Amino acid sequence: MKNNFLKSLFTSTFGVVFVFGVHAQQPTMQVVDASEANTEKTEQTELQVLPWIQEVTGQRVVLDPDFVREADVFWKKEIWRVVDTREKMNLPFSYPKAPLINILIDAVKSGEVPVFGANDDDFKTPIKPEEALAMTGSTSDTVWVPDAMNPDILIPTVITKDFNFENVKQYRLKEMWYFNKQSSTMQVRILGIAPIMDDYSEEGVFRGTKALFWIYMPNLRNVLVKTEAFNPFPDGVRLTWDDIFTLRLFSSIIYKEDNVRDERVKDIWEDPIDQLYESERIKEKIFNFEHDLWEF
Repeated sequence: MKNNFLKSLFTSTFGVVFVFGVHAQQPTMQVVDASEANTEKTEQTELQVLPWIQEVTGQRVVLDPDFVREADVFWKKEIWRVVDTREKMNLPFSYPKAPLINILIDAVKSGEVPVFGANDDDFKTPIKPEEALAMTGSTSDTVWVPDAMNPDILIPTVITKDFNFENVKQYRLKEMWYFNKQSSTMQVRILGIAPIMDDYSEEGVFRGTKALFWIYMPNLRNVLVKTEAFNPFPDGVRLTWDDIFTLRLFSSIIYKEDNVRDERVKDIWEDPIDQLYESERIKEKIFNFEHDLWEF
């Protein structure tokens, strides 16, 4: 009797252990999301090029300008300038790895900033991003071409004409100069920017220049402050495009000031040398206005 009880107990214990071992040895399946797998793979393949982690670049925010009361402004003047990217000081504007025009076009495509027509420098009527991008000449069209194996059969082929950033060699800036009697300083605000592109015919003949669109600068600053610009200074300094415009790290020529006839400098003077003299005269007039307010 005792032997039969021990035998049955041993058999039951062995069966439980065997079943548990079989279940323990069975492989388990884990469902992994494809997006998570791709993310992990991407994170593993990204390289840290710099010897430090970029914690500041791309994380800056725009500092709001000082509040100005209308009663404190007793003199103002609107000025239009042209920035030529071929000048030595303006070479960062056409930096091949990150030209400014690509930043503007990406901001227009994403809808981050409202865009205005090429002649709407008063920023009154916004246009669709598609209308602004059409001015760049970047188009795609479908044509029917004969098949290489059977010329009797026509197949559709998409022909794309890409935008060449090298054709943008100038930018127009609209500024507001004013004297703040509360702080007794002459101040300036950049109101807008417009890229100027060289226009060529289909045969490659130069036909002149044209403005693509206008962007209201206060709306664009949120994009510029997060975009790093080429640094012409010692490598320890990090500059954003907002710094370039705020610190006025560019050279330019005045091509228009507000006047009763709304004329440009070239409408008054035909000789290019006289146009440069007129531009310098306007600069000197603004400087002398502030200088004459002080008594020594």
